[in-house]
Amino acid sequence: MSNEVLELSGDEWLLDGRPWEPHGGFYAVLGDPVGHSRSPAIQNAALAEREIDADYLAVRIAAGQLAALKKGPAGQGLEGFNVTAPLKEAVSALCDGRTDQARALGAVNTVKVEDGKWLGHNTDSGGVLTVLSEGWPFPEHPARAVVLGAGGSARAAVAALARWEVPRIVVRNRSLAGQEKFAAWAQQQAYAEQVRVEALADADISTSEEPTVWVCCLGGGVPVASFLPDAAGAGGDFLLDLRYGDQLPVEELPLGFRTSNGLPVLLMQGGLSFAWWFGPPVPWQAMRRALL
Repeated sequence: MSNEVLELSGDEWLLDGRPWEPHGGFYAVLGDPVGHSRSPAIQNAALAEREIDADYLAVRIAAGQLAALKKGPAGQGLEGFNVTAPLKEAVSALCDGRTDQARALGAVNTVKVEDGKWLGHNTDSGGVLTVLSEGWPFPEHPARAVVLGAGGSARAAVAALARWEVPRIVVRNRSLAGQEKFAAWAQQQAYAEQVRVEALADADISTSEEPTVWVCCLGGGVPVASFLPDAAGAGGDFLLDLRYGDQLPVEELPLGFRTSNGLPVLLMQGGLSFAWWFGPPVPWQAMRRALL
């Protein structure tokens, strides 16, 4: 499903090539790409349910435009926004303040704007933790977790897995620079001894008898099946792919894997974002209906 997508051109917003201005409160999801995002659907449903006079739109913006957005007149109308890949670390660096969660992750997916200042938060980790703990379908707790990718979403996934008390967490990434950057971040965390970082291409993907949860944080459209074992092990394997819609590749996954796409996580992190902006109650049912 595609959204109407705003673009920043100089000091003004363009919608379908024509100038656009907000008529009430203005909230958004920032990304590149961003047209696939379902955040506008669920957030606008929540705004309507709470009778809040505000618009929530998708904004396509490059990392190099973020500083201009913050300082320029077009950005002054923003009261809050979500951030999707690959902008979470870049937005974090521009924030004037961050919650403890966002500071620990070095990645921001939710911003509240107050007096022109960006206050950054991260609701991804809480969303991932809720979906994993509720969706894990096996009697035994996961003995290990494998995270594919090393961006901001992977940091949130590792933090969630550590809070879920998964004893061994392996992070696999394609580029050496990405591996080194993630390893440096992980070494600063209280759960550093639980985390190992390795190359994606050289990893052992043979079937394991240990109950294993897999979290895919790869880029949109990148196939994941080749980075998984041929079949689930006797202990059980569960794959949470954080992508959805056009970003989720069509492919055959290994035999016996239980799977979930990223929509449940989007719902959870979206509700937590809404609560941070507007306070309770969160209209979960309205958001869920809009998502489905």
